[in-house]
Amino acid sequence: MGRTSSREWAQEIFGDAEFDDRRWKVRLVAMAARAACSPGGKVTSVYRNDAERQGAYGLLESAGAPAEAVATAMFAATGRACCQEEFVFCAVDGSSLTLTDHQRDKGFGPIGTRGQGARGLKMMNALAISAKGVPLGLTAQEWWIRRDVVPDGQGKKDRDKRKVSDKETQRWLDAMEHTQQVMARYAPRTRLWFQLDREGDAWPIFQHTGASGHWFTVRGNHDRRVLGKDGNRAYLRDAIALEPVVTEYDLTVTAGYKRTARTARMVVRACTLPFDFRDKRTDKHFTKEIGVVLAREEGTVPPGEAPIDWLLLTNRPLTNVDEIRQVILGYAQRWRVEDFHRAWKSGACRVEENQLQSPEAVKKWATILAAVAVRVERIKLLSRREPERPASDEFSPIELRAMVLLRFGKSGKTKLADGAVPTLGEATTWLAQLGGYTGKSSGGPPGSVVLARGLETLSVAVRTLEATEQICDEW
Repeated sequence: MGRTSSREWAQEIFGDAEFDDRRWKVRLVAMAARAACSPGGKVTSVYRNDAERQGAYGLLESAGAPAEAVATAMFAATGRACCQEEFVFCAVDGSSLTLTDHQRDKGFGPIGTRGQGARGLKMMNALAISAKGVPLGLTAQEWWIRRDVVPDGQGKKDRDKRKVSDKETQRWLDAMEHTQQVMARYAPRTRLWFQLDREGDAWPIFQHTGASGHWFTVRGNHDRRVLGKDGNRAYLRDAIALEPVVTEYDLTVTAGYKRTARTARMVVRACTLPFDFRDKRTDKHFTKEIGVVLAREEGTVPPGEAPIDWLLLTNRPLTNVDEIRQVILGYAQRWRVEDFHRAWKSGACRVEENQLQSPEAVKKWATILAAVAVRVERIKLLSRREPERPASDEFSPIELRAMVLLRFGKSGKTKLADGAVPTLGEATTWLAQLGGYTGKSSGGPPGSVVLARGLETLSVAVRTLEATEQICDEW
């Protein structure tokens, strides 16, 4: 999925948006191209002149350019990007936008507890990821405003008796269903492999997934009831603990809160078991065969710390060690959606800084910035996974010229002499350096924030070069 310029990128992502007035599509593509060059949460920080700002606000506030059409175009672009893949990981995860509403007149605002009358704008995102771990784009984005207040005296048991459609579990199901619809239309031969965190460990998820032929992996959150090999009911962790070790591997653990840096020794057990699920509202049971992979740290746990423990539930066949390892490696890709959320909300794009007044305007602006955040994450990870790829896959010739000029001055001519094209790894490092990256002293490879700053600096140079070339042509 090569990119040649921010404008062509924007045309590919949003060029199929269906509006009654074609002029909205032209404006949307122009807005996205500008946001890709200069990511930012406030409209005023992205569009620097009155004409651009007026056009941006016009689209965001217009009923003739609905947010659903903007999102549908983005999902279609992702589907087309997936069509050459044998399978793609699809990380599904929820988040929320903490937005300012001092006057409490927007109909939404900061996230709070249900007991406090939470009014936050929430969403469920589905991010398609290649087998190499590189983001391809969003395939679903479900929005809702949390308004429900728990009445006095209503506890967890009462909430469990609600219909699935009244729970946030339904948002997970909606995101997965909409993703399957996108893939059925644009990439029918590509298998989906859904990756869900512990919040996805709910019986409706298991009841509805798998029937389409796609795979899923859910991190277990409950020590569920299963039917043991003797036919008697047992708890899941007791049953999997009886299985023999199938493989072991070393995991590098970085230091964190209550976590010591170390090389953890992970011991893996796996089997397939019949699960006994129960709908607490109706007290009905159903049984389903599900694969279980337990990767647990043994022998290297520091005193006072909990072992690293991944209990993964999947319908991926587990017939050999390679397939079991694929389940573990596949679940690790779920962190890509968390990286996307950081880049989108508070990192490169800072969508939570927006001061728009209506949910519809926020959704449109957030959707545009979501596509930009995926692009930044894609450049970041692609430069790490495939650094030898030609930089022209992601940058246009004039962007590369401007990048080299800013980074090296006149001596940079040799970098592009005789039509030479730098590698993506080189170009990404140069871009990050324009954003303040200092190499090893920065603590690792370039991240999304320095890349976003580099893109903003680069955009000014590109516009200057374009204007200079136009003047020279006219003279």
